[in-house]
Amino acid sequence: MTPTDPWLLGSVATPALVVDRDVLVANLREMAAIAREHGVELLPHAKTHRMVGAGLLQVEHGADGLCVAKIGEAERFADAGITRLFVAYPVVGRDKAERALALHRRVDLVLGTDSVEGARSLASTFAEAGEQVRLMLAVDSGLGREGVTPESAPEVAEEIAALDGVDLVGVYTHEGSTYGAADDDELAQRSRAVAELMVSTARRIRERGLALPHVSMGSSASARHVAAVEGVTQIRPGIYAFNDVGQIALGNATLETTAQRVVATVVSHPDAGRACIDAGSKALGTDLVPAAAHRDDYPGHGLIVGRPGWVIDKLSEEHGWLRWHGDGEPTPLPVGTRLEIVPNHACMAFASLRLAHVVSGGHQVETWDGFAGGASE
Repeated sequence: MTPTDPWLLGSVATPALVVDRDVLVANLREMAAIAREHGVELLPHAKTHRMVGAGLLQVEHGADGLCVAKIGEAERFADAGITRLFVAYPVVGRDKAERALALHRRVDLVLGTDSVEGARSLASTFAEAGEQVRLMLAVDSGLGREGVTPESAPEVAEEIAALDGVDLVGVYTHEGSTYGAADDDELAQRSRAVAELMVSTARRIRERGLALPHVSMGSSASARHVAAVEGVTQIRPGIYAFNDVGQIALGNATLETTAQRVVATVVSHPDAGRACIDAGSKALGTDLVPAAAHRDDYPGHGLIVGRPGWVIDKLSEEHGWLRWHGDGEPTPLPVGTRLEIVPNHACMAFASLRLAHVVSGGHQVETWDGFAGGASE
């Protein structure tokens, strides 16, 4: 992406989400090569983009299937021809179970669970139909979100596996705790530790007589490290495809390997040290970079490309508040200037803007529409 690209000069209305297809494909091929090298499956988490075009491109360039967060996402990707899907989220309730049963009859489907009660709500529907729901047990590996504790996992796994209509095929986690690493060494250490925890948890479950073939890890922060840990069978990174400031801060990406930009226009420049753009929280999200240790180097709510010293200091819904934090006098930002912004968190820009202008070689080649991920999904 360069400042001479037609979309940056004014061919699209701002705020606009732009994806560089060439950079994206290079990122997809790199992660697929890592997975092949270590003999693990790659199921990218498509909730990052929720765009059929992006999902198809991931499978075309080496992914074994897709991971999603909702039944509705799985249905949309199945409609597009994706034949292997993992809903890595506790799926609960008969309404979801009936939709999952219909989807199970179309594709290779695995669902997440983290309780006997949740698993039972799925199992009964499948058992009544003479089918088995394939489940993965979520384990909390340190993030403190959903998932059973590693200590309780063997007992819970045994109870779930005993339910009629269930085939328990593995354990999975989102090792989001690795995003707090301060440097490369700490990231590698945290990643290996959580992968080894998951492998040992699976081993203790297998000691109870369960086959449990899969140990699935799910974070772009740690994917390059956990893939190399013996016993890990699957990785589910999502952001790696596009990258963002969070990945740059961790050392997993550079400005050149970020395939995503939000293009915004300077709409106000009332004095030398401040300005406003037309991309606020509804375009960029509100996340800072995950680790506090990186916020001095990557302050604010996104990285403005080629404008050192200017920081997106604050966001309201439709306004990005730019403030000068550089040395010396502020460089001017005339009203009407277009800016490239790398989001701190790639997923939020996709979720908010939901239309991607895909460019290759500096020219727009297609657009991708996203789909909603609300309660109906």
